[in-house]
Amino acid sequence: MTYSAGSVSVQQMLLLGLVLLAATPIRVQAKHTLKLHSLEKLHEDNDDLESVLRIAEDEENLVKVSGELKQHVTIDNEWQIHFLISRAKERDEEFEEFLNMPRLGVCDVMKTYYKEFLYEKLKEHSNAPHPDSCPLPPEHYHLKDYPLDVQQLKKILVPGYYRIESKLLKEDHIKLSYLAVIQVE
Repeated sequence: MTYSAGSVSVQQMLLLGLVLLAATPIRVQAKHTLKLHSLEKLHEDNDDLESVLRIAEDEENLVKVSGELKQHVTIDNEWQIHFLISRAKERDEEFEEFLNMPRLGVCDVMKTYYKEFLYEKLKEHSNAPHPDSCPLPPEHYHLKDYPLDVQQLKKILVPGYYRIESKLLKEDHIKLSYLAVIQVE
């Protein structure tokens, strides 16, 4: 089963991918599964970015992420990434804030999370930029079959529904925004 989503920056695609490891029903514990109920692009500035993201189940606790990004503008630390995760016991209940990550500049993300957790494996599956190459000039990036292990989600998610809002912003203008709803059973 494969899910596709539209434009997303390389950095946001990777962070979104980490959060959306639940893109297909995957068994994470003897009694728990993760399911993606919806993945919706809320906003996209096509003048700046164009891309496609595909997430497919490969095997238990592993998904493969593929995609392309056509970046038309230079992305620097003035571009920021923001995630807000909310949780509810049932899908029709009111969601309460679970995790509100502070906005992080793209270059700061590249020098930390991207460098420490993603780049070494990512460079085997893409032409992803080196962590020290920020600001990022316009480029056409490819990602093929990047393996994401969902084991880490076992540690942070309890049964319920989660709304994951991700945004890529520049000067408080949303350049890209997604909303995903996942369920842990």
